[in-house]
Amino acid sequence: MPQSLTSYIRKTGLTAAMANAVINPALAWLLNRQLAGMTPNHVLTDTAVTSVVLSLFVSVCVTWGAERDLKAGRIAPADPHLRPGLLLVRLPRRGWALGLIVGVGGAAVLAFLTFWLFRLFNVSELSFTAFALFKITYTPPLAYIVARWAILRRLLSVG
Repeated sequence: MPQSLTSYIRKTGLTAAMANAVINPALAWLLNRQLAGMTPNHVLTDTAVTSVVLSLFVSVCVTWGAERDLKAGRIAPADPHLRPGLLLVRLPRRGWALGLIVGVGGAAVLAFLTFWLFRLFNVSELSFTAFALFKITYTPPLAYIVARWAILRRLLSVG
């Protein structure tokens, strides 16, 4: 029996969020385990790169999976109350293009917020544990948002 689009979005978004809550800190550990602490410049660079790569990867995978599941009849026709917002209909339908644009936008916003928080709290270095916790705070919500937008844009939009 096909699941509703709302349920599909929730399940897919939560799966992307949980996977990124595990994968991103693990990758950070693998790539930075030799460092004792993380400077603000390193954290800002990592945040920007992570935002772009995560958004691109999640969007491509989710778009492909949603199209496959829709063709296979695993997703019910769209709920009438689900509509992409004004911003979303202006974004590209292709997963890679949507992911790239959302990733660059997310990188700009997250890097700005990170810079502002570091200035506000006068942070000159993060321990690796704090850095991993920082990644756990922003990567799951970003992955959920990208997954939701990718599904809505690809399956509900015309044009």
